[in-house]
Amino acid sequence: MSEPLLCVENLQVAYPSTQSLAKPAWAVDDVSFLLDSGERLGLVGESGCGKSTLGRAIMQLLPQRSRVTGQVRFAGKSVFDLTPAQLRQFRGEAVALVFQDPMTRLDPLMSIGEHCLETLRAHQPQLSRRESKAKVLETLDAVKIAANRFSQYPHEFSGGMRQRVAIALALLLNPKLIVADEPTTSLDVTVEAQILEELTRLCR
Repeated sequence: MSEPLLCVENLQVAYPSTQSLAKPAWAVDDVSFLLDSGERLGLVGESGCGKSTLGRAIMQLLPQRSRVTGQVRFAGKSVFDLTPAQLRQFRGEAVALVFQDPMTRLDPLMSIGEHCLETLRAHQPQLSRRESKAKVLETLDAVKIAANRFSQYPHEFSGGMRQRVAIALALLLNPKLIVADEPTTSLDVTVEAQILEELTRLCR
């Protein structure tokens, strides 16, 4: 039997506390699941139940001194054992994260194209600028962003279009897994449906 793409076993996460002797208040408590390549999994729960924390635990984006027990394995390897260099490669190239509010993650002084080019420079420095731009335009087209918007800035995009930019950034490095943390928060119902449809289409 082949190894699952993602294996989460008995995961518990507690955020840092000033009371070192206090019993941990688990934000994530004993969560286990398997995810195979090509599968989609949705986590449903009220606000504050730990959905975002689970995603951050998978990506190793928790605050320092967070308490974590259990195991998270990606393609058979524990993400908790990755070196800093391996972790940098893991984020983006293996697993990518789409945040709730892309505006807080986009530099208002950088064009959308430069955001994408910066990501490629960090992970694929061997590409020429022409090759990088071609890849960026191809990815933007995949999420239905026109090429003539390459040089535009985040404030020139609607909420739905900014979320498409966030998805494009996640797709740039062809990750094997995308973690989408409530990607339709604050969007109206029509745009929400479009974004969910886009994510579903891209996962096929």
